[in-house]
Amino acid sequence: MNLEGITLFTLTRMLQQEITGSQIYRITMPSARSLLLGLRRSRDNVQLLIDADGAAPAAWLADRVPDSPVEPPAFCMLLRKHLEEGRVTEISQLGLDRVLDLEISLLGQNSRIETKHLILELTGKNANIIFTQNGIIRDSLKHISPSVNSLRAIQPGTAYLPPPPQDGLPLLGTAPEAVTAALPDAVTDSLVRDLIAATTGIGKVTAQELLTRAEIPLAATYLTPADRARLTAAIGTIQQEIQGGDVCTAFLSRQNRCQTIVPYVPALVPDSSRPVAFTDLNEALNYAAKLEPIVLPERELLQKAARSETNKLAKKVKALQNDLAEAQDADRQRVLADSLMAALYRIQKGQTSCRIPNIYDGSELQVSLSPVLTPAENAQKLYKKYTKLKRAQQALAEQLAETEAARDYMETIVESLELASSRRETAEIREELEKAGVLKASRKSIPVPKSHPLVIRFSEDTQIYIGKNNRQNDQLTFKIGSGNDLWFHVQKIPGSHVLLKTSRTEPEPEAVEAAVLLAAYFSKARNGSSVPVDCVPRRFVKKPAGAKPGFVVFTHQNTYYTTPKEELVQPLLAKAEK
Repeated sequence: MNLEGITLFTLTRMLQQEITGSQIYRITMPSARSLLLGLRRSRDNVQLLIDADGAAPAAWLADRVPDSPVEPPAFCMLLRKHLEEGRVTEISQLGLDRVLDLEISLLGQNSRIETKHLILELTGKNANIIFTQNGIIRDSLKHISPSVNSLRAIQPGTAYLPPPPQDGLPLLGTAPEAVTAALPDAVTDSLVRDLIAATTGIGKVTAQELLTRAEIPLAATYLTPADRARLTAAIGTIQQEIQGGDVCTAFLSRQNRCQTIVPYVPALVPDSSRPVAFTDLNEALNYAAKLEPIVLPERELLQKAARSETNKLAKKVKALQNDLAEAQDADRQRVLADSLMAALYRIQKGQTSCRIPNIYDGSELQVSLSPVLTPAENAQKLYKKYTKLKRAQQALAEQLAETEAARDYMETIVESLELASSRRETAEIREELEKAGVLKASRKSIPVPKSHPLVIRFSEDTQIYIGKNNRQNDQLTFKIGSGNDLWFHVQKIPGSHVLLKTSRTEPEPEAVEAAVLLAAYFSKARNGSSVPVDCVPRRFVKKPAGAKPGFVVFTHQNTYYTTPKEELVQPLLAKAEK
């Protein structure tokens, strides 16, 4: 779970209301990366749990107190000595960064008030809890030596320096017009990244949310005046929702892990996520802490390997595209060589460049020369470069096509792993990765029973089959499907093969609509809207000789459009055969 700065803003406000003025009566450490403060309020006691684990750093008022070890760590003993019986007098956030500062005051020597600070850096894998007094670090959960970070050491006795300030405008407290004005008209890389860079307090989830609310495609490369007007309105609306603080939404993964929590009702749900709404942030954090993730054997290992291979192939595709673009310069080299041959009488050996007419269109050409070669030898050098680039064009084009096909295939495996829900399905995907050379083949090969496609009995006459990996896709398409059965697949995006079989002369229109919906849901486009899904009679679906698992070609398709909403899909999945 990775919380954005705007979520920490809501958390800070909640803690200010709930525990300001409370007294610390107990300090324990339930784990090596968490801290529990028992707080006595005027009306009752509460427990502030601070989790600095890099996977899910957060702080909340726990409704279930975890057990603590019998022997407290040294850091816990130090905090007990200095902070027990102190009062939480102020809670603040460092701008919109993921850093909270708990100011704790207590009576010291000669009855003087001493102020100390417990700083919670909830910054992902670098999360830390730091105890300071008078700006000096007394101790911390994690120590960072100057040899690791020369600019910001975290060690007892050193001055505390907060994380470097972020560039950009705070999303909260900045006029929406100013935020929009900070964005460039033309996007060079990603509009989502540009929006994150121009602001502070938001991450990818909220940046995509703002663009979705503004009806701007996430892949847009230019902002029109109309886009800016809608984006300004979207920023103003989300600012009001966050300041209102009435609701929040947790995004859960298919493995039942909390990915993040946002302080608004989303218009866009991230890929492979399920939204759960809450009336307050503390309720959401308690819910996330109690989740029991679904872990299939090897699934995470396979996901890591498949994603790594996909990223590697994507980089190779980009590099080959650049090489091919350079190779397209072959014809220019021939024009330079031909024009140079026609102008040999005008050039002397030793020149480093010359300007000559283009013999094809009369324009002037600037040609770089090697001073150690004669003019004719320079021309021959250009001819050789032309020949080399011409040969490279074909070789690069073939290599690019092969690499793009391999990347697309790996994307289908990544999607299959998202859908895998049994050991059999996971084992089949591992076998596929081994055959693809991504993983080494196991020495001890244990036969695994084949998994089968998901079957939904839509009616007495009609069944819908869904393939959840490439083997199942081939099985339902070429062994289960036949003749006039209807075959569905989301258009140009990795996803499941879906087959509709019926004993009726014509399938029910509602069954076709359901199959279209399921094809979109069981694909990489499951969180999109107006997703295009191709439908074709099974007899027009073919598998080319030597094609990889799950790869097919088809003709005679009709295209439907659907928005795969969870509330429409779940009743269909409830009809699945066990």
